[in-house]
Amino acid sequence: MKFATLRTGEVVGLTKDGYRRVSRSSMIDLIENYPAALTYSGEPMELPDMLAPPIARPSKIWAAAGNYDRVNTQNPNDKSGRGQKTELTKEELLHTIFLKPPSAIVGAGDSIAIPQGAGGVFPEPELCVVIGKRCRHVSLADAPSVIFGYSILVDVTSRNYGPGKSGKEMRCIRKGYDTFAPFGPVIVTRDEIPHPDQVTMKMWINGELHQDSSTETMINNCYELVSFLSRVCTLEPGDLISTGTPDSPDFQRQLVPGDVVVTEIEGVGKMTLGIRNG
Repeated sequence: MKFATLRTGEVVGLTKDGYRRVSRSSMIDLIENYPAALTYSGEPMELPDMLAPPIARPSKIWAAAGNYDRVNTQNPNDKSGRGQKTELTKEELLHTIFLKPPSAIVGAGDSIAIPQGAGGVFPEPELCVVIGKRCRHVSLADAPSVIFGYSILVDVTSRNYGPGKSGKEMRCIRKGYDTFAPFGPVIVTRDEIPHPDQVTMKMWINGELHQDSSTETMINNCYELVSFLSRVCTLEPGDLISTGTPDSPDFQRQLVPGDVVVTEIEGVGKMTLGIRNG
């Protein structure tokens, strides 16, 4: 199933006739009670271009860093992440995961705002895990059962902003500005993406394809991230875990006002975003 949140706050789900209103008060309410008592009402509709984020204020947004086994390749058919490989082990990478504030979230059709005085703002499209159950100390084997579904999250970062020596240690600042976590357009339930480590990811800027990759070279997969983070803190329904981007900064394109960014993840769909001055 696919679910979205309209700008009116209403939740809609995809049926064989189109999207129809769901009898739950919010996406969190739907997640906590899914699939029990799921009913639809109203006439079928198509999704509008502008949507609210599926979940406006999750309690947490965790985001993985450097989570792809990248290669230096010029082969246009190679879906691997491009760039320098990390020197960290799988375990060490888990300890580089960071938090983005819920206030950074915007929805499909919204704009990323470049902060005043900032430079080097880059978009990183990522497969996003949506937690479905309150959980703690989840084993790797049980991790799939606590996932409600998947979506797109664009992890936006401003690399040239702040003190000259700020860098990875300042990751939460550089990635924490308002509008720096576009999320949507829908949440797809986990049964529709049974192999989240085998989906394609694409990004266009002003109609030009800038990223064409796959989740196949993810180092810590979705289930490993869920299991690890559940040992750090209690995960709540609607919490988000963004799983990293395949391409390193050297292969990313800096954003400027007026740009139009389109991201697509196989099985989820496309999300369009504008770029403006903050």
